[in-house]
Amino acid sequence: MGKVLGLALPCSSTMRTQLVHVIMPAVDIVHQNHMKRVEDIVRAASTNRGVNLAVDGRYDSPGFCATNCTVTFVDIETNYVLSVVNMEKNERGIDGASCKKEKEGVRRGLDGLIAKQFKINSICTDNDAKISKMMREDFKSIAHYLDFWHIVKLIKKALRELGKLKKCPNINYWRQHLINHAYHVHKMKDRKKGLQYWNSSLAHVTGRHKDFHKVHFIKEIRRCLHEKLPCSRENEIDRHSEEFGLLKDVILKPTFAAGFLRASTKKNTSPCESFNSLINLYAPKRIASTPHVYREKIKLVVLHSNTISAVDQVGLREEKSSYVTRVRGRDTLAVKRKKTPVDHYWRREVWDEVAGVIRERKDVAFLERNNIPDSNRYVAALAEEMEEEEPEKRRDGEEGEDSDVSVELGGGLESEVDSDSNPHMYPIQPNDGNDSGPGEEDQEKEAEALEMEEEEEPSESEWAKSKEDEEVKTTGRGSKGRGRGRGGRGTTARRRRVERNSMEREEEEEAEEEEQPKKRRARRQREYLRESGESEEEPVKRTKKKGA
Repeated sequence: MGKVLGLALPCSSTMRTQLVHVIMPAVDIVHQNHMKRVEDIVRAASTNRGVNLAVDGRYDSPGFCATNCTVTFVDIETNYVLSVVNMEKNERGIDGASCKKEKEGVRRGLDGLIAKQFKINSICTDNDAKISKMMREDFKSIAHYLDFWHIVKLIKKALRELGKLKKCPNINYWRQHLINHAYHVHKMKDRKKGLQYWNSSLAHVTGRHKDFHKVHFIKEIRRCLHEKLPCSRENEIDRHSEEFGLLKDVILKPTFAAGFLRASTKKNTSPCESFNSLINLYAPKRIASTPHVYREKIKLVVLHSNTISAVDQVGLREEKSSYVTRVRGRDTLAVKRKKTPVDHYWRREVWDEVAGVIRERKDVAFLERNNIPDSNRYVAALAEEMEEEEPEKRRDGEEGEDSDVSVELGGGLESEVDSDSNPHMYPIQPNDGNDSGPGEEDQEKEAEALEMEEEEEPSESEWAKSKEDEEVKTTGRGSKGRGRGRGGRGTTARRRRVERNSMEREEEEEAEEEEQPKKRRARRQREYLRESGESEEEPVKRTKKKGA
């Protein structure tokens, strides 16, 4: 496209590099600061009992081979996304099974919130048996509620399958009425009584609306709650027919009864479903992403969702229009309201952080290019050095232990120091009464040592290096390797040559350091013989023979 338009556009690898090394670090910084503010708001808004959370998982694939799973924890009171856990199929404890991701995500999310000193009162999840068992065994102090929409969904599906049978002609007529009745009795606080009213729907479809005490599967209630209906036998189901037996198996299903008793009248997972719909804007299920990129996309969704929730709480969004629509799966109507758009300030914060990330990358590149440790590495190395020195200091302070000074002088407290083995220990000379201080003698000795070092001839490596440098100046290239202009390996050869020369110089310096103590010892011996009045020719000849 860039070639057609005549534009110099960056290639895909360049864009990917900028995203990974510049954009994603900026998003991480903004997301981290944002989540700290959200945690403070949720703590301030929570009651003494703790926070109530809605929890739900979302997979990145419409099939059964999902790679990533996002488990969302939303605070029901403030509608803020408090925590998000991204699970990958290759992680430990999952072993490639997609069905284990949501359970492990819920466990990790709860452990993380508890570690952050959050008091959790209750959570509301879908009707997942694995999560229910985990909450019952591992998190007994947290109340676990179920979302009623996930429970009644199974009833809706079973009634739809019965309506396809020829022997069940009246099921399609009663299907929507039964679903509406389920939502009606779900609002009752007395869950057991509400379950009995749900069972009374079996008597209602047969035309019986009172005297329920004669029905063995209905208890504690006597009649229906509705007013008197017109006499009509149309679409009634015979209680002795096969159709009634199949409907009875669906209505009195034990799993539905257990889920109905655990469902909450005020808590549901609708905030999580709204968050999952926003994920489709940033990470659609039809587009695959790596786990690292998928996590970064989810962070953008968190910033987007929490910004909308914050504006809704303040009441800054105005209603632009509204319309009536039919609720999907229910025979009822709902009002949909369209509000003004939200100013997503977090996008500007990301761009502001991008400039800081670029500056930091340049600083790190400069430090690496000049072989300078950055502040983090320097502080870490300094801390490790201090930790290593602390036990040594404690050992030095104990009785009977040798200090570092005594070890450097040649041994422990009672050991003798040999001046010949340690050249730094000078022999003590008798004072002849002169007023000249030791400072003048030291200066004379240092001057003699410098003169001796200057008289030494340069080593073979230095001569070769000077010859090589002279050749580079005259010819423009080194003795080995090709020049850069020819497209050869000039840079690599030059680097290796520099490393070799530096190693040779280090070896020469070490050799000089080893020879200096011998020279000092010979000089002290000559001075001692000169002061004692002995002949100086013999020791001088001996030193020359050693040097030869």
